[in-house]
Amino acid sequence: MVGANVWSGLVHRLFPWREPLSSGRPPRRPRRQAPASRSDMAAIRLARRNAYTGVARLTGRSIDRLFLAAMSRPDRYPGPGDLARVGEEIEAAHLLYRAGRPAAPSAFHPTPPPLVSPAIEPAWHPSMRFEWLSFESGYQAPVDDPSARRWNAYERNHMGHAWLARHDSGDRPWLICLHGLGTGGPYADFAGFRADMLHHELGLNLLMPVLPLHGPRKPPSLPVASLLSYDLLDAFHGVSQAVWDTRRLIQWARAQGATKIGVYGLSMGSYVASLLCGLEDVDLVIAGIPVCNIPDLFVHHAPPDQRQEAEEHGVLGVHTRELFELVSPLSVMPQTTLENRFIFAGSDDKVSTPEQAERLWEHWGQPGIRWFAGGHVSFYWSSEVAPFVDHRLHKCGFAVLEH
Repeated sequence: MVGANVWSGLVHRLFPWREPLSSGRPPRRPRRQAPASRSDMAAIRLARRNAYTGVARLTGRSIDRLFLAAMSRPDRYPGPGDLARVGEEIEAAHLLYRAGRPAAPSAFHPTPPPLVSPAIEPAWHPSMRFEWLSFESGYQAPVDDPSARRWNAYERNHMGHAWLARHDSGDRPWLICLHGLGTGGPYADFAGFRADMLHHELGLNLLMPVLPLHGPRKPPSLPVASLLSYDLLDAFHGVSQAVWDTRRLIQWARAQGATKIGVYGLSMGSYVASLLCGLEDVDLVIAGIPVCNIPDLFVHHAPPDQRQEAEEHGVLGVHTRELFELVSPLSVMPQTTLENRFIFAGSDDKVSTPEQAERLWEHWGQPGIRWFAGGHVSFYWSSEVAPFVDHRLHKCGFAVLEH
């Protein structure tokens, strides 16, 4: 009974609206409770916070495992001879792009031509009206690239797309929002970035590019999230084309009267944003649940038997790492000032892993970072991420007081 009384008191302390456990005696007339002391209130807040943190971690881990299970479907595994082919492509691409040459992303990524007259059509979302912007990408893998025939055959990928939410006046900050792996539609992207708040409450113009092989750019024959598959040169060209397309959109936004340009990426989008800010002079960059090293991510997630076979065929060897240095955020330093670089990451992220965020944080000179309890997708309901992002946007001048 002593244990029951202790538990009853604890429950009543944490949740005062709940009746205490019955002890078998008639209920007594409730007495007026004395106000809780500061130490009591602090203990209550700590207990509730710890309970929330535990639930957040458990939920985040569970959803991350479901995501990884979906990414491990049989149709995403290499078939007989696939890894040998990929190894040969890596060797040929390394000879083409890197043999005897240092990693110089600025030289590898040429300045694309300006985007002059994209097609713009009105569109609708429950939270706001927006516009659907589309244009010819113009990106092509070089003909002597070993994967050129495959990459250039993705016909739907030749068209670039972006979701556009803008105010009547263009002379305000614009935020370029780069989505994560497997999304690329307005419903998922608007929810992930809290587009309604950014657009209506902060008064920002939003431009949300669709990454290659995503959304309307995805060939029907490819599985979801095929940008990251065992065909590593597809990831190589996907990142290159994402940077190419987004730089064109940034140029276009500047021509519309943007007073500031910020780049905000989630997951795979943070990889593109982190590389992009080393090639374009942007005023702010936010890397959410970031990825910064694709070969390491493959090594981390590949099953042991596939990892061994990939290493035997040179798929995850030195040449792969040297090749991906050309499209790596760790090969460039942001042109954005240190004060305007920010990162948020999940302490229990099973997808991009906390190590990726730590490496990017170190490479960026240890800028502002917010760790939240939970997994890869837990940022969506985290009570820490939204205030962190909003505060940083305000601090960097990405808020229009009158709009």
